[in-house]
Amino acid sequence: MSCGFDPRPRHFFGLSFMNQLTLANRNIKLYVFVRIFAKRVFLPLSAIYFMDSAGFTIRDIGILAAFYSLVQLVAEVPTGYFADRVGRVASLRLGGLSLTIATLCFVLFPSHAGIFTGVFFEALGYSFLGGAGEAMIHDSLVVKGQEHEYTKVMSRTMSISLVANAILLALVPMTYALNPRYPFIIGALAYFALFMAAVFMRDVTRTTPTAKFFWPVLSQVVGKRFVLLFGLTFGIIGALYIAPTDFVFVALREYGIAPAYLGWIIAASSVVGAAMGPFIPFLRSLKLSSYILIDLFVLVSLYLAVFSHSASLLAVVLTASLGFWRYRKIIYQSYLLHKYPGAYKATLLSTMSNLEQLNNVWLTLAIASSVAYLGIAHGFGIMAIFALLIAPIYLYATLRFFRRTTPLPVALANPPQDIV
Repeated sequence: MSCGFDPRPRHFFGLSFMNQLTLANRNIKLYVFVRIFAKRVFLPLSAIYFMDSAGFTIRDIGILAAFYSLVQLVAEVPTGYFADRVGRVASLRLGGLSLTIATLCFVLFPSHAGIFTGVFFEALGYSFLGGAGEAMIHDSLVVKGQEHEYTKVMSRTMSISLVANAILLALVPMTYALNPRYPFIIGALAYFALFMAAVFMRDVTRTTPTAKFFWPVLSQVVGKRFVLLFGLTFGIIGALYIAPTDFVFVALREYGIAPAYLGWIIAASSVVGAAMGPFIPFLRSLKLSSYILIDLFVLVSLYLAVFSHSASLLAVVLTASLGFWRYRKIIYQSYLLHKYPGAYKATLLSTMSNLEQLNNVWLTLAIASSVAYLGIAHGFGIMAIFALLIAPIYLYATLRFFRRTTPLPVALANPPQDIV
């Protein structure tokens, strides 16, 4: 597809090209606000609030995190399919509303039942967001003839949103000392602002999937061992990034950092992430093997930092790893959308996230058990060894998956009639 524009009027299913271009540009601009308000401004306080206000234990936090992942495991692909069939913007709006309801549950019902209900809506909300926003941006770039700019646009959007997010994360957790509910009230307002940003978005005209969605034939997938290995290890590595989140913040408090100041660490990670944004296209230009090694190094460093029992080292490593983590999937998404530019984009990206959630269920419980029995430092040390054992398999399987030359036996992968 040409990167230039034809100045003559064209029509996409009855709408002029210029109207489509206007919608595409508006979506890309407004998506910055989605990224700003989609982040949990109360992120470092969730586990601490649940422990202080609802009497949760470390084991309860593990069960809660596993429950969150289980909900996302069930909802991720169906919500991605919803975004493909009904609309990306409709999915974003539902996500914003679900997240607002979730956070209000934390504020109004700080009990075991209330927290679990809130986490259910939170997981559902992020499932609606997952894949839909990225697919909408890719659709908008297709209209502009700039789909090859996906990595650049997404990283720039992330950088801008992180600057604003750094301010929120630096200030909002400090209200915890005034009233533990204040950060979550502000969080509910932020999620509602996300919903309002989505209200002003519109889907660009795209090819709606006409082929029936089929699940992959299990025997065919298992027959291609590198595909099976990729699915398993990609999910494990991704889950190892997100599964320990609550426990890392508990570790920071145990190592001597007050909850009110945890937000400064996350804010610093946002600043680091914003500074990294311009360099993300460079990471995309690296050999895939080099990027995977960087990915694995950042992951293992976080676990070793917790094992060190040093608050200052953990704060520095957490700041750097969170800055990197905000971008890490953009590179993999870029590879995936390049390989499979079909109409089932949101479903495909949701499936990628689903691999993480599948493993996050058991890994969260595994980390919680390790921490409960061995203590935070030694529990993370054991998980660091596990990550090192998985790393070479992940490297091999990922390289094989993205460098394959034959189509995968998945109906949604690249249906000819569904090409946008």
